[in-house]
Amino acid sequence: MAEPAEGLERLLEEVPVASLAVGGAEGPAVSLVPWARTRGPTRFWILVSELSAHTAALRASPRAGLMVSEAFREGDPRSNHALTRVMLSVEARFVGRDEARERGAERAYRERFPIAETLLGLGDFHWVELSPVGSGGFVQGFGRAYRVGGDDLGELTHVTGR
Repeated sequence: MAEPAEGLERLLEEVPVASLAVGGAEGPAVSLVPWARTRGPTRFWILVSELSAHTAALRASPRAGLMVSEAFREGDPRSNHALTRVMLSVEARFVGRDEARERGAERAYRERFPIAETLLGLGDFHWVELSPVGSGGFVQGFGRAYRVGGDDLGELTHVTGR
């Protein structure tokens, strides 16, 4: 199994869709969001439609949760209870298209998603920058849980029993 930092980087390179948890008017809600990443410090970038419930929720309250997880595997002997995943608290900020382009978000998103050209042609799509807040969690399997932090998520501390 890969070292934790290497495993986290591999997960972020290979999994282009995250679960985004927001607090909505009707209560908590979770959405799947395609994302791209810039570094120095790490920021996650999503394109959101004005029609999406998570857009209104982020406008009302910018605090959210983001989880990137490996996919379920049929016949996994671990019963999929120990999927590799990273969970982060994030602060959302709506960003204009010019700023997103200048900060490298548009380039990163276009490289990851061929549909970006279409989405950027639609007026109701907006850039949101998701900045990690505090430390998050990274699970690389049973007994391999870590606190993760730092500007580029490079600080990993093994979580052990009490």
